Amino acid sequence: MGLALFALLMLLTAPLVVAIMRSNELFLVRHDGTRLRIVRGRLPKALLDDLEDVLRRAGTGTLELRAVVEDSRPRLYASTRDLPQPVRQQLRNTLGRFGVAAIRNAPRRR
Repeated sequence: MGLALFALLMLLTAPLVVAIMRSNELFLVRHDGTRLRIVRGRLPKALLDDLEDVLRRAGTGTLELRAVVEDSRPRLYASTRDLPQPVRQQLRNTLGRFGVAAIRNAPRRR
């Protein structure tokens, strides 16, 4: 009985835990080596184009970029540690030109 109740409780609380973890997420984009696609969230077209340009010039492979709010500022995380430091810095500089409000108020892309 105890194990079943625990499993039911975990099943019911899992969506809440995911929602809390994503509450500070601004966007998630996926780069397939040529194009940058929005998976979740919204971002200004200029930001999307600039991030795509940095990744294209760097010749990166498949990766995901996730932007979250930390200390009232956007912060970028890459899904791979293989991304060279100069490219990471260019991506951070690109994101840093846009405030949290500008990203959150961007129109939704399809």
